[in-house]
Amino acid sequence: MRRHARAEVARSVHEFARGARGRGARGGQAGTLQGGFSLRSRTRRRLAALTSAASLAAGLLGAAAPGAQAAAGTDDVTAGQIGLYGGSSGVETVNADGTGLRSVPNIPNFGYTPNWAPDGSRVVAGWSQLSTGRVTGTTSLVTLPWATKVRSSASYEDPTFWLDGRYVVFSTGGQLAYGPSDGSWAPEPLLTDTQEPSTVCDIHPTASPTGTLAFERQHNYGCYDSQGIWTYDPSTKALKNIIASGSSPVFSADGSKLVFTREVDGWTQLFTANADGSDVKQVTTDATDHLSPTWDPAGGRIAYEAHSSHAGWSDDVQTVRVLDLASGTSAEVTGAGKGAKPAWQPLRKNSLVRVYGTGSVGIDGAASRWTFDKVGAAHVPGLLTAKSAVLVNKGNATYSAPAIALAAEKQGPVLLTSGSGLDSAAATELKRSLPKGSTVYLNGSTRILGSKVASQVQALGYKPLRLDAPDLSSLSARVAKQISATPSWIFVADGADYHDPIAASTAAGALGYHGTGVVLLTNGKTVPTSVKNYLNALNPATTNMVTVGYNATQAMEHVTLNKSWSFWTIGGKTHEDVAANLARFWWTSPTQAAVEDTWTWQNAVAGGAATATYGPMLWSGESTLSAPASYYLGQEAASIWVVQTFGGNTSYPPANRTAIASAIAASSAWTTTYWAANGDLPSATAKAAQSFGTESVPATTGTRPAPDPTVVPGRHLPAPDAHTAR
Repeated sequence: MRRHARAEVARSVHEFARGARGRGARGGQAGTLQGGFSLRSRTRRRLAALTSAASLAAGLLGAAAPGAQAAAGTDDVTAGQIGLYGGSSGVETVNADGTGLRSVPNIPNFGYTPNWAPDGSRVVAGWSQLSTGRVTGTTSLVTLPWATKVRSSASYEDPTFWLDGRYVVFSTGGQLAYGPSDGSWAPEPLLTDTQEPSTVCDIHPTASPTGTLAFERQHNYGCYDSQGIWTYDPSTKALKNIIASGSSPVFSADGSKLVFTREVDGWTQLFTANADGSDVKQVTTDATDHLSPTWDPAGGRIAYEAHSSHAGWSDDVQTVRVLDLASGTSAEVTGAGKGAKPAWQPLRKNSLVRVYGTGSVGIDGAASRWTFDKVGAAHVPGLLTAKSAVLVNKGNATYSAPAIALAAEKQGPVLLTSGSGLDSAAATELKRSLPKGSTVYLNGSTRILGSKVASQVQALGYKPLRLDAPDLSSLSARVAKQISATPSWIFVADGADYHDPIAASTAAGALGYHGTGVVLLTNGKTVPTSVKNYLNALNPATTNMVTVGYNATQAMEHVTLNKSWSFWTIGGKTHEDVAANLARFWWTSPTQAAVEDTWTWQNAVAGGAATATYGPMLWSGESTLSAPASYYLGQEAASIWVVQTFGGNTSYPPANRTAIASAIAASSAWTTTYWAANGDLPSATAKAAQSFGTESVPATTGTRPAPDPTVVPGRHLPAPDAHTAR
């Protein structure tokens, strides 16, 4: 019997085309706290190394002394602004010298307790509900969903970005809650009922660069009695009381210090301590209430609310002041009654990596060299050992799309060759990256890759395995079977055009190394027999389906199958929209993304195979960054610290690069472009990267947590659109 969709098809193609939010999300990357938190840090090529080298330059790998000019967590310790709660004016910003006070236009007037993303690109603020937004006047506001499973529906207080901007932690009704900074699923309680019983209230959370949280714990009736300052280690999930008496803790930018408040002789004074609670020092003594402290990113100054009499008293005069720890003097930043809840902005440089080929090295070779070690050579930190390779016809776009998911699963590059014979460039890269005796997959029949290609591969010492099929849809089913006979996720796209299949295959590849994600291709709005046979062998109760693009959705809504299926639908007015909407659906607060030229599929296939397990792929024009890609990157700026592009040196001209740089950082000035000709970094950069890079970054180094490709998406997905079939 023909399948019929419900008339109201929830969150249909049209809603996704509008960029609807709040669908609950996906999580195609590390950091999930439900079911086990992972700080394992696996990054491809020298991204980890670049991070470590840049971090060292910024002081991240060592505790910067107070006043040091190379502070952790920020690349410029003088340029950052101070964010303020401006009452009816909402969020305000002011320079540290008191100049430039202004209202932020695109944050609504509920900007209580603002706080900054680690790179200074976004602010989180709110009261009854939290939002994040830019302070540069661009519109990319994200309102986080209401928290679920919390004890009460109280206000949301003291939000702080956590784990390098991927999450937001806040207090509600005395309970700590966390959720992704992009609002892709609803915040949930951070601690268990045993760790956080109803008899305690945890407030004022603050996050260190390594992921440790500190907060104030109160107890007894009404939570009026303080139990001091506690810490939470996300890697061990351990709680510890580190300071017996104290309130409003805030980590320094490098995570080595805490500032907090404590009442002395009737006045609230400022204290500092080491991150473990040792070496407590009182740093203010005047007859003033010192509230809501925040560190200068350099570590030498503290901004705070100064109250001439006790806060809330009718004769109280409140200002924002900055204390210099070296001299012990303070200076006024705002006039009487101007601003509250100060938060000092860090400014950290993010990365745009340009990978391209030159001379005899094409984009496929460059992407492979960017990702995989050389056989027999010393291991390069950040690279992987290739376990296979996938060959595709360099003149056939749609036949190449399934190769991305296959390469991600089999851990190898996608290499381009002529159909009549193995190109010398492909042969060279096979010999460079792949150990002899490994499998080389030929994506297509002899009509696509001739028998000579297989013979030449075998002559090089490899095992050619042809994935034969009479047509494209059959090939997608054949590749899917090679990945898994029982996948957890299926992405369906129309094979008539390469854009949606490549985006879909990249999403499927996010589950690489586990055999759980495949892509199937329809013939327009028709599901061929080969694809139906593959689906009929599966159990819809254990396999999830996502349709990517209008034609694929129409095909699956009208196909006749022997079992009932429900599935999610991703659509959009353009291919750029579809890719961005798929990214929103599938990835939770990614740390990386790839932007590909919409007219050059070879770049996207080679680059997708290199990046699929680490973040989404977005389509863009060559001269101008597409609006969907720009909007997506801007919304995800709190967590994205690197964008990769693949293609010829003429691709992505300065205007496009500047737009990408502006989207992911506080401004374009805060993104560094790395040029990786033939997949290699310039010698000076590479030397630094190799000196400080590591493939497995411990949680204690202070480097940015990277995605973990072993985390399976889908835990926070909503129910799929309801469809019926018999």
